[in-house]
Amino acid sequence: MTLPTDTKLKNGEDFSFKSFGPRKETDDELLAFLTELCEFYKIPGFVSIFFTLIKDLVLNGYKANFKRVFFLENKMNIQSPAEYELGVRRFKSLLQQGKTTGYLEKAERLGFFVETRFQHNPTEISVEVRNNNPLAKGEMTKIKHSLFHAQNYNDIMEYFIERGDNSEGEGIGIALCVILLKGEGISTENFKIFSNETETVASLRIPLKSIKN
Repeated sequence: MTLPTDTKLKNGEDFSFKSFGPRKETDDELLAFLTELCEFYKIPGFVSIFFTLIKDLVLNGYKANFKRVFFLENKMNIQSPAEYELGVRRFKSLLQQGKTTGYLEKAERLGFFVETRFQHNPTEISVEVRNNNPLAKGEMTKIKHSLFHAQNYNDIMEYFIERGDNSEGEGIGIALCVILLKGEGISTENFKIFSNETETVASLRIPLKSIKN
């Protein structure tokens, strides 16, 4: 990603970047970009929370793509409820053992990417984190449950203790986003996750007047 200039920001230009898996360089670029964006809109105190929100959504996209790599390698049907539950348990075991080395390269060969798009104006910053794989039914169900139940919590550890997802854990990241938004006084209605036949999108709207600085 090329860092924005004041001219590009003043012109309201959109920004986006595409990646295939976690890299330190990508994190550094994202943090630098968000720092420039928040300084331009005079909300520098929001940078760390903004970075945590976006990084978490991007990581969820990577994990979703890596999961599909795993299902393809093992010739399992991710849309089959029975095969999905079995595959998820096996995939989680790989994650816990740190055995997903090489999945970034595999995702890149298969063209499985995560694209983060930013739109902005003096009223709000909008972000869409897209990965080019649709959600399986089991995934959508878990996401809906996480979004719903996270409304009742103000602390991520409390959520983890009471509702930690033992099958996969993606619900924790979604709950973290909800709790962080609530802590900033931003309506969680501004955070949505949806899917169609070709992609999954996490959409986030940040009304600038809501930011505490």
